[in-house]
Amino acid sequence: MTRWSEFDGLDDAEKVKYCETEVADTLGRLDEMIAALAGLRTEVDDPSGLLRFTLGEDGRLLTLYIDDAVAMSLTRLALEKKLNDMFSAGNEAMRLSRSEFWEAVSDAD
Repeated sequence: MTRWSEFDGLDDAEKVKYCETEVADTLGRLDEMIAALAGLRTEVDDPSGLLRFTLGEDGRLLTLYIDDAVAMSLTRLALEKKLNDMFSAGNEAMRLSRSEFWEAVSDAD
């Protein structure tokens, strides 16, 4: 990276080249950050193995698995409660993952 005093000493063509390089590098870094953020996933599994799902970086439900045995082992209200508890835990884990992501990005600068 060029210091401002060094930048001031560049001729116009060198300043343009420097700025173009800086913009390209910055855009490349932003693309990498966006891809890494979009790649964050939170996997949530029920200990019984009957339920599991994946949340995306923004908390969206990406996958959901409900075993057929759920109908025989849980009432609808029990299933609703279990899923709500799991979604709550998953969203909390995702918030932590995003926080760690932004912390790592800040440390890299």
